[in-house]
Parts: sequence; C-alpha cells; structure tokens
Amino acid sequence: MSNVLACKGIHKSYPMGDNLVPVLKGVSFEIKQGEFVAIMGPSGSGKSTLMNIIGCLDKASEGEVLLDGDNVSSKSDVELAHIRNKSIGFVFQQFNLLSRTTALDNVCLPLLYSQVDRKTYQTKAEQALTKVGLADRMLHHPAQLSGGQQQRVAIARAIINHPSLLLADEPTGALDTQTGLEIMTLFQDLNRQGMTVIMVTHEPEIAAFSNRVLLFRDGLLKSDKLNEKPSDAATILEHYCSEYDQGEN
Repeated sequence: MSNVLACKGIHKSYPMGDNLVPVLKGVSFEIKQGEFVAIMGPSGSGKSTLMNIIGCLDKASEGEVLLDGDNVSSKSDVELAHIRNKSIGFVFQQFNLLSRTTALDNVCLPLLYSQVDRKTYQTKAEQALTKVGLADRMLHHPAQLSGGQQQRVAIARAIINHPSLLLADEPTGALDTQTGLEIMTLFQDLNRQGMTVIMVTHEPEIAAFSNRVLLFRDGLLKSDKLNEKPSDAATILEHYCSEYDQGEN
C-alpha cells in the first residue's frame, strides 16, 4: 500500500521570551493507506502539535510533511486551506457544531465554498449522515441531539469530502464510556471501509481500537507498535464490568 502520510525529521519550536522552546525534536514516521493509528503520550509530549502539523493547521520549523506524496511543508496558507478542505477531515473533543443549524446543514459546511451545487452537496450530506447512523436525525438541531449523536454529526461533516486522512483529537473525551465506545466502533467501521484514521488519545482503552500505536514523550517518538488484535466495544465493556465487580467485592 502507498503512504498517505510521511513525516521526515519534523522539528517544531515556539518562542518564549528570548528563547526557543522545542516541542518536537526530529520526528519521522510513515502511515499507509487504510491504517488506523493512535498517537499517545503524556501532556506536553508534542502529540497535539504534531496533529496540527499533520492537519496543515501549523507548519514545522524543520522537516517535511508529505500528504499523498505531495510536500505540504512549503505550501502557502491559501494552498493549505484548500488541502485541509479537500484531503483532511477533522473530529475534535468538542463537537464544534453551529447551534442554530440543522445536522444536515452542519454537515454541508465543507462544501459551501466548493463548485458543487446545493442539491448535490445536500445529497452528499444525507449520505454521510446515513453512514454514521443518523438518517432519522438530519433536520434536528444540536440541542436536540445527545452528545454521541452530535459527535456523529461532526464525523459525517469530516468525511463528506472523502478525505485522505481522518484526524481525531480526543474524540471520546466529552462522552460517557458507553457512548465513547460506540463512537470508536464507528471509527473502526469507517477504517474497515478503507478510510485512514489518525487519533490522539490519552486513554489506553481507546487506543486499543487502533491497529498501531505511536507513543510520544518529550517531543520524541519513543515507540511504534502494531496492534494485531484491536479491541471492540464488547471486550472493553467486559473489562470495565469486571473491574467494577472487583471493586464492589
């Protein structure tokens, strides 16, 4: 399989007073089409900075980022905005939905400034919402939806353009355990349909859904491990129930 993403010697430093504080210190790795990768690490390890660079929201101080073989490191801000809209889908901890707008219109947002006519992009939005299990909630506003349903709307919005990469930053952080596991099952389903997923999480139980785990510490990639037997919701729930029963005893 071809590489969707290649990071080569990524450094990132931020100014603090008269000094430069290094956050990423020469990070290199590749991600192939169809992988489901979890990025883990303690607070301050550089994982969120890395996600911003991968997502073309920030630029590396040194090094190269190749997306579908195209070096995006030297692109202009306008070019990066086009890449974000066309090739990258974003899912965040907070759902970032417009409160006075229906689920359908929220999902349509990435297509509003495209050359696609309204009927076509509404059809695409309907298809995306159906894919995430919200065919009967398209005309509901965010306040009428549960947290899990709002995150599903956010995922539908992220996948409407069939991006090369789906980036998720702590996607279950604002959800209860059961709902979070349902969202992770959805990510697994999308991945099995061929979508490449990169997810930041601090929870080992959530990372266990992925096929590969990158562990960061102090701005360095400390380990890169394949997960040959990804978890599923039933297994995780059984683990939680077992821990609860032991606690009760």
